[in-house]
Amino acid sequence: MKNSTYLSIGLLMLVVVWMLSGAMAKVNDPVATEEITSKPVMQVQVLDIKAEMIDREIVVQGELIPNRSIEVRAQTASKVAELPFAKGQKVVAENVIVELDGEDRHAQLKQAEAAVDRFELEVAGARKLEQRGLQSENQLKSALASLAAAEADLKRARLELDYIQIKAPFSGILEQRYVELGSHLEKGDKVALILDESVLKAVGLVSQQAAGKLAMGQLIKVRLLDGQEAEGHITYISQLGDSETHSFRVEAEIDNQDGRINAGVSAELRIVIGKEQAHFISPAVLALNDSGTVGIKSVDQAGLTAFHPIEFVRTEANGIWVSGLPESVRVISQGQGFVNAGETVIPVPAS
Repeated sequence: MKNSTYLSIGLLMLVVVWMLSGAMAKVNDPVATEEITSKPVMQVQVLDIKAEMIDREIVVQGELIPNRSIEVRAQTASKVAELPFAKGQKVVAENVIVELDGEDRHAQLKQAEAAVDRFELEVAGARKLEQRGLQSENQLKSALASLAAAEADLKRARLELDYIQIKAPFSGILEQRYVELGSHLEKGDKVALILDESVLKAVGLVSQQAAGKLAMGQLIKVRLLDGQEAEGHITYISQLGDSETHSFRVEAEIDNQDGRINAGVSAELRIVIGKEQAHFISPAVLALNDSGTVGIKSVDQAGLTAFHPIEFVRTEANGIWVSGLPESVRVISQGQGFVNAGETVIPVPAS
C-alpha cells in the first residue's frame, strides 16, 4: 500500500516537471514570443497628390466703392421746372438732369447784350474824338470802364442762364435725386448724387507685416459673397498707417464697364505677391504629432509612415493649399489618427 502511494506521487511529480519544462521551452522560443507580442498590421486609405505652382497671396477683407461720386448742387436760385431723368437711370456727361425755371433771365441777357453794344459804340466814338483832340484821355478811360462793367454783367447773365440747366459732370448712374417738380432751390442746395461705376475701387486694410510685400501694379483677385469674381491691379498704397490698428489702406481698380458688379458690397481681396509650389488637400487629412505640430502623415512604397509639418499657403471653399511636402506624396486620407510615424501599414487607395 505504501509502495503504491509512493509510486503515484512520483508519477505526478514527473508529469508536473514535464509540463513545466514544455512551458519554459515555449517562453524561450523566439517564434512563440513573436506570436504573443506582435499585433496585426493596420490598413489605411491613401491618396497620391502632386505639387502645383500657385499664387502666394495676402488675403484681406474689403469693399468695392465707386471710382467717382459727386453730389451735384444748384448754382443759382429758382424753381424746378423739369426732371428729364428718373432715379437709377444712366446719364451721359453734359446731360441735363434738372432744369430750373428761367424766370426773367432771358430778358436780363438781352439787356446786358444791348448795354455792351451801346458802350462799345461810346468807346469807339471816344477814341475818334481823342485822336482829333476833341476829348480828354480821362473821358476815354471812363467809357472803357463802363464797357468793362457791361461785359461783366453780360457774362453773369449768360452764366445765370446756363445755371438753370443742371448737368451731369460725368457719365454714370443717377443714384439719388433730392428734388421734385416745383421744388424751390437756393444756391448750393443738393440736387442729385451721381456715381461712376464703370470702374470700381477695391479697398482694404493690410497689416504692417504684409504692407512691405506690396507694390504698385500687383494683381488683386476679388471674390464677392455671391460668388462673383473679378481682377484688378493696385493703384494706391497708403504711406501712413492707422494710429490705432497699424494697418495700411490699399486700393485697386476693377473694370466694370458691363455694370455686373454693384458698388458698396463686401469683398475678399487676394493680393498676389509671388508664385509657390503647394499641394491641395482636404482639411480632413490634417494630423498632429506628439508636440502638437500640424502636418500630414504619408506612406512610402514599403508601407512605412512619416509625418510632415506643413505651412498654410491659402484656403479655398473646398480645401486648402499647403507647403512643406515632397513634390509627390502618398497622403494618408483615412486612419491617420491611429498610426504613428515609423509604423508599417497596409496602404489602400481611397475611392
